[in-house]
Amino acid sequence: MRKFLICLCLLAVLPCARAQFGSFGDIPVEITADGNTRFEEGVAIAEDNVQIHYGKYSIFSDYAEYNPETRDILLIGNVRLYTPDQVLTSQRGLFNLETKQMRSLEISGSQYPYYFRAFNFRAVSPKEFHIRDATLTTHDSSKPDFHVRPRSIRFYPDSRVILTNSTLYVGQTPVFWFPYLFANLNTNGFQFLPGYDSRWGAYLLTSYSFPVVKGVTGDFRLEDRFKFGPSVGLDLDMNYGKENRSYGKLRSDYVFETKDVTTVQAPGEPAETKTTNRYRVAFQQRLFLTDDIYGTANINVLSDVDFLEDFYPREFALDPQPDNSLSLTKWDEVYTLSLIGRWQLNDFQDVTERKPEFVFDFKQQPFFGLPVQYDGTTGVASLRRAFSNTPSFGETTYPDYAATRFDTFHQWSLPTKFWNWLSVTPKVGIRGTAYSQSGSFASPQGDATAIDPITGTITTINNSGAAENPINDPSSALTTKGAVFRPVANYGLTISTKMSRAFEQIQSRWLGLDGVRHVIEPYLNYSGVYNMGPSPENIYQFDRVVQSTQLQPLDFPQFTAIDSIDTWNITRLGVGQRLQTRRNNATYQWFTLNTFMDVNMDNPYSDAPVSNVFNVIQFSPVPWTSLGIASQTPIQNQGFTEFNTTISFMPTRDLRFSVGSRYIDGNDFFADNSQLNFYAYWRINDHWSISTYEQYEFVSKVMQYQRYFINRDLTSWVASVGAEVRDNSGGDQEYGFLLMMTLKDAPQLTLPLTISQGPSQEPASASQ
Repeated sequence: MRKFLICLCLLAVLPCARAQFGSFGDIPVEITADGNTRFEEGVAIAEDNVQIHYGKYSIFSDYAEYNPETRDILLIGNVRLYTPDQVLTSQRGLFNLETKQMRSLEISGSQYPYYFRAFNFRAVSPKEFHIRDATLTTHDSSKPDFHVRPRSIRFYPDSRVILTNSTLYVGQTPVFWFPYLFANLNTNGFQFLPGYDSRWGAYLLTSYSFPVVKGVTGDFRLEDRFKFGPSVGLDLDMNYGKENRSYGKLRSDYVFETKDVTTVQAPGEPAETKTTNRYRVAFQQRLFLTDDIYGTANINVLSDVDFLEDFYPREFALDPQPDNSLSLTKWDEVYTLSLIGRWQLNDFQDVTERKPEFVFDFKQQPFFGLPVQYDGTTGVASLRRAFSNTPSFGETTYPDYAATRFDTFHQWSLPTKFWNWLSVTPKVGIRGTAYSQSGSFASPQGDATAIDPITGTITTINNSGAAENPINDPSSALTTKGAVFRPVANYGLTISTKMSRAFEQIQSRWLGLDGVRHVIEPYLNYSGVYNMGPSPENIYQFDRVVQSTQLQPLDFPQFTAIDSIDTWNITRLGVGQRLQTRRNNATYQWFTLNTFMDVNMDNPYSDAPVSNVFNVIQFSPVPWTSLGIASQTPIQNQGFTEFNTTISFMPTRDLRFSVGSRYIDGNDFFADNSQLNFYAYWRINDHWSISTYEQYEFVSKVMQYQRYFINRDLTSWVASVGAEVRDNSGGDQEYGFLLMMTLKDAPQLTLPLTISQGPSQEPASASQ
């Protein structure tokens, strides 16, 4: 409704003739009529099928008058306003081009997702509108399923709407009366979500949004989970500054736990019972001080390690250990300056603290006008590895360690092309890293110990030379070895080329092919590093290699594990292939395949002479089907196997489904896993549809997750009944049930009359 009122406001400034219907302002006005056009006492008059064209707007009426002295324009009979977004109709309208005031009778129109009618409309100013005897609905029908009739509406664009003496009708039957309704145009009003979950029990989640000051809205939440007790929350959303580039969000929760609650931290780990009050405070912000200087904040304070998993499992799945950091960044086309701070605000998390760190990044640029390219980075940081004070079951609490680190890196490269088809880029770099402290762990048994550069945990090497990881002796002492300096040289060579051939004779409407071009891009990336200082085992590990099934970057500065750098000689061989076709007057990637592997002449992070062979496939022949495969397979005994596959298919307009698989076997750091997930949606007819999602684990032979929904289309509403079952493979089974009503034109109905726009989404599960 907001846009249609703004469009009416624009009508007030439509230049509608001076003298012989000339122009007003910089945009010409064209007015024609089938009947007479004349002047009577200084007033211009047009009759019969009057047409007014102004820019992208067009107005039609039976009769029009324009007074050039008062700047009033009067439209009578079958008034129609055509804008780029909508069509408005009225029977009578009076507009003043000077004061921007307007009046209109019997006006109607639409603005997604609203349809409206009003007997009387008046614009006091371009920023305030009064409407009387209106009808609002989201049902596109002459007899809508539901509508609201407010006696009066006061509308303030980009601000708020106030409705008085409103009645909600289902059909033509009044069901509820609201003496006063207030809606902020940028908030969601009142929401409530009842449901049942086996972990929470019965629950009711309610919230109400309200304006605080300009650019700041609040959201007050009152929630009750039967097995956990009541909780309150307050959220603030902020948008401010130039063009609203700066933004922030505060989220806070306090849970009054009045009952004993048994939770499972992870499958196979012991249950914990908590009866204390629990809380969460989270604050994220990006603040632009100038166009090129901005600060960011990410603060997350939690009462305990289980809070997110217990109350917000979706957030926990995405980020189980939220960070705590502040940064200030100066951006330039040539360089970036960053000041970073990071702290362990939650003592149950492992954190590398930066108190603070200053980094200067120089982007790749020509070196003093030569064809040589230069890039580099220099940083100084006060670092502390802060281990968790409440380690997971079966692990040891390690003593913290700290050091001041100065690191500087400089690299030169020479992009070259031979014979106009072979790209060759040699590169060479130098790095120097100084630590105020270094050291290792000394075991009481006299065994050699070190900090593992891959995991960051402590490894013990016993007298027989066998590794025991991790060390389980809390009495092990951290020894320091004083300041150290480590110089490192890197060198490399990248070679690539491209070949292509077109096959115009390949044509297939069913496969979406209008000619085919096959592109082959073989490439080689050799990377060498020579460590001229102490090995990582004798350096405190702050920025270290992270456990992953993927290959590490070979180039700098993309390889960011500064403290784990050691001598290596690795060659990455690969070939990319693409099948391209024409579609919609553009080149379309019909099929892509990237195959690559590493040859480890010397790799400190792997004992295997060669890595797995990786294949990444994307296949999208037509809009209604796609296939994605990311796989790696071993070519010698020391590797492991991993397949991640997803296929989606929509054979008819009423049926779509997708199948995905996750498989990993033989990895040293990740447990064997073979998982299959399936999603399907079937629109049975115009009124009924069903959807399902299932996830099965073949190793444990457990159906880990099931979700089922039945949906009933009620013309302008969709009623959904859903259930879910979750098996924690060692923990308790969880059950959920949800009954939900959803507007087809919007994913969420809220009161006061505010509707969050957007495409309808699949109903969320009850436990989320």
